[in-house]
Amino acid sequence: MTEKQWLRSADAEAMNRFYGERLTERKARLLMLAACRRHPGPLAHADVRPILDLLVSHYADPRAFDAPFTGRHLSGAYRKIERHASATDNGPERGLAFGLVAAAEPVSMMRRLKEDFEYLVFSCLHDIAVGVTEDRNTKKESKAQASLVREVIGNPFRPVALDPAWLSDTVVSLARQVHGTEDFGSMPILADALQDAGCEDEAVLTHCRDPKQSHVRGCWVLDLILAATADSVPAQTPKRKGPATRRQKGRT
Repeated sequence: MTEKQWLRSADAEAMNRFYGERLTERKARLLMLAACRRHPGPLAHADVRPILDLLVSHYADPRAFDAPFTGRHLSGAYRKIERHASATDNGPERGLAFGLVAAAEPVSMMRRLKEDFEYLVFSCLHDIAVGVTEDRNTKKESKAQASLVREVIGNPFRPVALDPAWLSDTVVSLARQVHGTEDFGSMPILADALQDAGCEDEAVLTHCRDPKQSHVRGCWVLDLILAATADSVPAQTPKRKGPATRRQKGRT
């Protein structure tokens, strides 16, 4: 994949095939969660919402990109959503449920199944796209997912190096507020603050100001800023095809 293709792609699965082996656990999880949270209705289920809150809280801090998803309470929550997905008959809800199963799959389970994050992200995106479209035209959903890939990953062909001079008190305060509340309406204001601090990087400023860009937890610009801050990063919980692909390594 070329840079031009990456920037214009409407095929999230192709982007994942290109970049997936470089995904950190945190970025992979947040990308999958963002794809799930595009469709919040079914995710309000009593067996589903707790795992969302646990995952968002666990992966909130961009400085802990390799902290694994482990623990007895987390494993128990995972088993609940796996049972919920298996028992769900409704097509869209089933696709979302199995997408969340992929997003929450413990590393220990991945090792037993010989899965990696590239495959796990593929499974999540595929199950959601096929589920919510009921196996009809998945192009619209894949286009939205592709935008999420760029939101979380950025442009891998031109990684941005943060200049410490950009980290004014206003920039850090705004970034922490947006990250903690998930109120992304202030991203253009963050761009103004960055520019006032001396940032002239077009990719950073454009990303913050783009009215068509949907921002999510894991936004590459916010991560760039917050990963360089000394203080702890707030971790506020978010506001209130089928499963066969999850267990087969071959793809169709």
